[in-house]
Amino acid sequence: MTDVSHEEPSSTRRPTVSVIMPVLNEERHLAAAVRQVLDQDWPGALDVVLALGPSRDRTDEVATELAASDSRVTLVRNPS
Repeated sequence: MTDVSHEEPSSTRRPTVSVIMPVLNEERHLAAAVRQVLDQDWPGALDVVLALGPSRDRTDEVATELAASDSRVTLVRNPS
């Protein structure tokens, strides 16, 4: 038998918070902005979705590095 007495009752669990960030040409600021979100003191699950526009700088590369280093970061294309 598994002891689950340390688990929170479902009525007190915190919801998952998803932060959606549309980004375009944010090479210089993206890593710091994502880090600020991920460093929040939230007792529940937290994830960041980066909606990547057609940037002309290294935004996509920075975003790819962020996603590779933290499983809470997800990338989606935002072509418009």
